Formats: sequence, structure tokens, C-alpha cells
Amino acid sequence: MTQDATGPSASAGASSGAEPRAEPTRRHSHTHLPGQGHSADTEEGLRAIAIATGAMFVVAAVEFLFFTFSNSAGLLSDALHNLGDVLTTVALWTAFQIARRPATRHYTYGFHRAEDLSGAFIVLVIVASAVAAAWQSYDHLIHNVQPTQLGWGIAAALVGFAGNEAIAEYKIRVGKRINSQPLIADGQHSRTDGLTSLAAATGLFLTALGVPKADPVAGLLISVAILYILVDVGREVLGRLMDAVDPAIVARIRAQAEAVPGVERVEDIRARWAGRRLYTSLNLWVDSAMPLAEAHAIAERARQEILAHLPGAAQVDIHVDPASDDDTHDPHAWRHEPHDATHEHAATHEHDAHDAHDTHGHQHDADGHTHA
Repeated sequence: MTQDATGPSASAGASSGAEPRAEPTRRHSHTHLPGQGHSADTEEGLRAIAIATGAMFVVAAVEFLFFTFSNSAGLLSDALHNLGDVLTTVALWTAFQIARRPATRHYTYGFHRAEDLSGAFIVLVIVASAVAAAWQSYDHLIHNVQPTQLGWGIAAALVGFAGNEAIAEYKIRVGKRINSQPLIADGQHSRTDGLTSLAAATGLFLTALGVPKADPVAGLLISVAILYILVDVGREVLGRLMDAVDPAIVARIRAQAEAVPGVERVEDIRARWAGRRLYTSLNLWVDSAMPLAEAHAIAERARQEILAHLPGAAQVDIHVDPASDDDTHDPHAWRHEPHDATHEHAATHEHDAHDAHDTHGHQHDADGHTHA
């Protein structure tokens, strides 16, 4: 038995002794959500992305400007990385816009996966920025290119550190408020960028103290830091695309369902993210003697408890199984006959009917009747 809207109506109709009267069909929706704040959250996320994009573009532009004066490989590496962050936030903004589109007959779950797919683009941008930064630093190292205007370069790198840290704090705060893991990850990415800016300033400072190779070495170290970010971000992106979910979420779903009166057992819990929306399914076991309407009410109570207490929960699909004292009883035992067996059974039935018709015909012939 699955959670179905026809249960209560069917029970009411069957128990009535009067002649059934025609009533308008009543559709029951299982899509209502507590608060219905997804649209407002999307607007807040888009606003955060727009502000962060503008701020990061300014930081990158300042660093590029001072690179033309100082010729610092470390500063260029940091500026390239910050410019890459502008591209990642643009990709995230595009994904938010696509995710707002309603579901269609072709995309029945909507377009929320676009937010997760934007993570793949972010990974590619991180790879490109790491390769560009490493190549430029290597070129400066083998050609012994020395930075100039060290004071201005250090100042620009410190501006990059402060700007990235402020942007990171803003994106992480908004991401947590609207339950957007990609926005939180992008904020953590910006925070690491601030550390690379600090490394660039350190390289220039050491150069000013008389360490000639400090600047390109700092650029190479920044490239390594970018690759470290790539491993962390890539793990999260691939996990989302492969429907990975925190085991604590599964435990929380089980706890909410088991706390509902009438639920005897909870099994087959599944959950997956699509953007900022969490889709879950589970099986509930209830008393096998329980009426359909009552079993449906228990399932609906469990569904609403999960939606109300699980952050990000957007859809909960529940299947209800009858609990039995017989451990060997399997409510999901396969009862579907294969097509070949069904066809053979139909052919046998048709052959038997034909033989019976022939026998019947012979009997009529014996009585002297004529058959066409």
C-alpha cells in the first residue's frame, strides 16, 4: 500500500449505506512545503552572487593594475585566481536562474540540478587558473624576472586578502541561511583565495628583504594551493552529481519517521540533493489490520514531520507496508508474470476454448442441427 489520496474517499464511500451520489473529484497535492520560501531564498542568493561578483572583479582589477607596475608573479597568480572566481560566481548566478524554471513534461523534477552542474564548471575554472599561474611563475623563475615597485605590490596583495575574506564571509553567511551548499563552497573558495593573496604579499616582502627567488616561488606555492582547493571542491561536486548525502541526514529522516505514532518500522531510506532541494523516499511499516485511511494519515504525518524538521527537504515519497508477525512474509514478493508465460497461458486458454467449441459443435451435429 502506498500513500495515496484515494484512501479516505474510498473508505467513506464504502461505509455509507445510502445510494452514492456524484461528487466533484477532489485532487490532493503532496507538493505543499512549509513556508514556501524557496523563491525568496533564490532572490537572496542571486543578490549575494551579484554583490560578490562585483566585489571580486574590483579586487582582481586592482591586482592586475599593480601587476603592470610591479611585474610580480605571485601577484599575477593571485589576480588570475580572483578573475577565475568572477567566472565561477557568474556560472553560479546562471545556474540559479535556470533552477527557477518550472518543471516540464520532459524535466519532471525541474531544473534544480543546474546548481550542481555549475560546480563542474567551477572545477574546470580552478584547473585553468592553476595551470596559468604555475606557467607564469615557472617562466619568471627560469628567466630570473625580478618584481619592481614592491611596496605597491604588497599593498595590492593585502587589498586582495582583505577583499576575499570579506566576500567569503558574506557568501558563507548567505549560503547557510538559504541552505545553498554551492554558495557555501564558493565562499570557502574565496576564503582560501585570501590566503593566496597573503602568500603573494609574503613573497614580495621576502624579495624586498633580498631573497631573489621568493616571488616566483610564492607563485608556484599559490598554484599548489589552488590544486589543493581543486581536490576539496572536486570531491564535493562529484559527490553531489553521484547523489552522495551526509549519513546524518539519513539518520535524521529515520528519527523523524520513527517518532510518529503508529509507525512500527522504517526501511529503505534514500535521499539525494538537487541544488538546494532534498528529495527523499522511505518505507513505513504499520499494523496490517489498520484501515487504509488511517495508514495514509500516519504516512502523511511522517511526511510533514520530515518536511518541517529537515533543512532543504522539498519532496518526501512514502510507501506503506503491512507489518506481520510472519517473518517469512514479503509484501514486495514479485507477482508479475513474464510476457512469454502470459502469452503461453493465453494461447493455452484459447486452445482449450476452441476444443470445447468443437465438442459442443459435434453434440449439436448429433442432434441434427446445422452449423455455419
